[in-house]
Amino acid sequence: MRRALFTLTFALALAAAATGARAIYLEPGEGQQPPRRVVPTPPPEPSNALTDLVRRTDVRPGYTYRGLTVFPLEVSRVTDRTDYVSLDEALKAGTLKLSERGSGSVPVVVARNDGKRPVLLLAGEILIGGKQNRTLRDDVLLPPHSGRVELPVVCVEHGRWAGRREDEGFRRSSSVAALGVRAAAQTGASQEDVWAGVSAYQRRLDVDSASSDLQTIQDSPAARRALKGYRDAFRDHWRPQTVGMVVARHGRIVGADLFCNADVFRKHRDRLLDSYALDCYVEGRAPKPPEDDFARSNHLLPGPDEAERFLRLTLRAGYSWRDTPGEGRLLRVRGRDLTGSALVRDDAVIHAALYAPAARPR
Repeated sequence: MRRALFTLTFALALAAAATGARAIYLEPGEGQQPPRRVVPTPPPEPSNALTDLVRRTDVRPGYTYRGLTVFPLEVSRVTDRTDYVSLDEALKAGTLKLSERGSGSVPVVVARNDGKRPVLLLAGEILIGGKQNRTLRDDVLLPPHSGRVELPVVCVEHGRWAGRREDEGFRRSSSVAALGVRAAAQTGASQEDVWAGVSAYQRRLDVDSASSDLQTIQDSPAARRALKGYRDAFRDHWRPQTVGMVVARHGRIVGADLFCNADVFRKHRDRLLDSYALDCYVEGRAPKPPEDDFARSNHLLPGPDEAERFLRLTLRAGYSWRDTPGEGRLLRVRGRDLTGSALVRDDAVIHAALYAPAARPR
């Protein structure tokens, strides 16, 4: 009896094992569900003041003139309506004082806002005068009655130091550096790289400047005529609610500027357009590009979708915060296909400048 029970138990075990073995090899539809592929969850997109602004931004159809395509930007909701004073306004009103630090220091200019309203200084704006012309490395927001604030700058006049009278100071005017120099300065290029960029513009425009001064180069008759042509061409294509622009040069997106509101953009619009236009004009004077780029450069213009894709690169970029000499903080942007920064105060972007790799000096 015991042997019979053992034999029966052993036989049942073998049958179960055989059934289990066959189940492993059943095809889908024969009693077993197909295996499910595990899809990794993508990491969440970053969320900060700049990405929030980009998500609220609409790209308008572009307009092209002599190789420069501009896509105006509008936002669905404005979060900062402050009418920030521009550098030009403050200089002309005499409320902004610029001076050298002590006997002079190349990477620093001292500013003092004596006015009752905050002054917005943009990276790339050229401070004309002092012991040499410089351009700002970063956006800076000077509060009312700021006291002395040291501005980070880079020289754009290689061959002069203290060549003007000591009491001349800085002029009551400013301009914005050509895009290649502006992008280089703002994205951390060395002084030598910036000087090399200035020299490249001087060669391309064939301008005689003993001190290799970017302002002199940009003020050359040929450059001024070209920039006036671009300003005139785009004048009727701005809308009252425009807060920024994405810009392409000969078919390639090179950068974007985005402001907190339309009034602040309007104050800086023409000088920023000059910055992009000068680059476009200079590139147009260069030898023809290789044949594989020729069709794109001259016939295939980018559309709003391409401009929107460039802005959305911010949603996959890396970010870091930096303090600034003035109010707010600087949000650094670095991705595979763009770099730049945004000046943020009270969780709102005052101004963002974004650059594609093509924006750097050639």
